[in-house]
Amino acid sequence: MRWLSGHKKDVRAVAFAPDGRLVSGGSDRTVRVWSPLSGECLQTIRAPNVVYAVAVSPDGNTLASAGRHKHVSAGANTIALWALDEERARGEHVWQMGGLAHSIWSLAFSADGQYLAAACRKIGNGGCVNGAGAHWWRLPTLLDDADFADTTAYTVAFSPAGTALALTREWAVALFDQPDGNERFSYPLQSSWAAAIAFVSAGKELVIAANSFLHFADATEHRKPWRIKTGARAVTALAVSPDGQLLLAGGRPGTVECYEVASRALRATFDFGVGGVNGVAFAPDGWTFAVAGDKGLVVCDVG
Repeated sequence: MRWLSGHKKDVRAVAFAPDGRLVSGGSDRTVRVWSPLSGECLQTIRAPNVVYAVAVSPDGNTLASAGRHKHVSAGANTIALWALDEERARGEHVWQMGGLAHSIWSLAFSADGQYLAAACRKIGNGGCVNGAGAHWWRLPTLLDDADFADTTAYTVAFSPAGTALALTREWAVALFDQPDGNERFSYPLQSSWAAAIAFVSAGKELVIAANSFLHFADATEHRKPWRIKTGARAVTALAVSPDGQLLLAGGRPGTVECYEVASRALRATFDFGVGGVNGVAFAPDGWTFAVAGDKGLVVCDVG
């Protein structure tokens, strides 16, 4: 295990680039690019506000980041685009939300590089965070775009191949063949929201994190999901190894569990002392993973 020191506050998001570089974003209003082997911070990108989400395009050329809106009355939020290899800003895209602005907590590129999708959240009753909608853009121009119909959308995730997408909303998870297509079907949940989703089994299966449970659901047709109780009070982040064999489930109060996808058996449990887990990600080599938490950022080799 190695701590990566640089962020001054909690680390909210983490992702790997195809070449193995690690990207993180946090409440210190920075996005940082790392060498996970040496622990060196290669780039520090200043953000206008707290960063909740980062994503790297499949070709490794573009880093997208987003987070808290500047002004709630602005009615819009911004996704910043950065050219990783050129170390320069590539521009930004404004998501016109209408009415009030919301914070963007989820970003994802499709595996074929054709789409970028995002989801936002808002503070609801009792200070609980609720879904506030999702949006998609067709790449590379970002000129062809639209909102998803459901205004309670919370999190988005793409399949590891093609353009299939899953979207969480209140009490359900919906699946699409592509963002601009019709909803194929949805899975009802016993929880009002699912904090994280991930495709496994080459995109044929979906893992849904709802409260302390993992739901393994068929992504090709509607069947009753298989449910597993984790050791976390609430699962907040998921990541799948590049070969599809391992699943990481990070949660609160601060553990990361590693499961074998085929057997759905628990392989190992880690507690790195990072506090509540906000994000997990596998490196392209499948041997290293990163954990972003309330107390910092660590990388660890799979045992």
